[in-house]
Amino acid sequence: MALSKLPRHPCNSVELEQYQTEGELAAKWLMLIDKLDGFEGKTVLDLGAGNGILGYGAQLLGAEVIFVECDEDAALLCRDLGQTIVGMVGQVHLPSVDLVITNPPWGVQTKGADRIFFETALELAPVLHIMHNANAKHLPAGEKILEAEFRMPATYGHHTSRTGTTSIACWRIER
Repeated sequence: MALSKLPRHPCNSVELEQYQTEGELAAKWLMLIDKLDGFEGKTVLDLGAGNGILGYGAQLLGAEVIFVECDEDAALLCRDLGQTIVGMVGQVHLPSVDLVITNPPWGVQTKGADRIFFETALELAPVLHIMHNANAKHLPAGEKILEAEFRMPATYGHHTSRTGTTSIACWRIER
């Protein structure tokens, strides 16, 4: 419930593929991550943090979280939750950490936009947890730990219906 009470992601940019991760989906995924890797006492990067829902959930499970977000309005929401680095992944200096969690842009608007997220994550941490389109074939080898439907309300001009869904999967990838 705490995750669902966070302020909504401002979704300012279709180019950045900004979509709000729902609290129930985030909680389910974070509990699986906690079971596999444990958040307690770990330092975690939330790459492309949006409104901070994944990082905040990791904090609730005992992690120290660094939020990374390039959208100024979304970064303001993260600042209320803790240490926030504002800038594009791949263009700002990030520290090495125990674990990275991310729901990056999938490369629908800008082909390959997701690559910098998993490449950077695997340079900085031994374990990456990433949410992506369920049909993604280009991710590094890893274990699929969750499949679900991601609800997407009409947010941008190209959306033709009030709400839609897309199948997602969450992977655990080790370097």
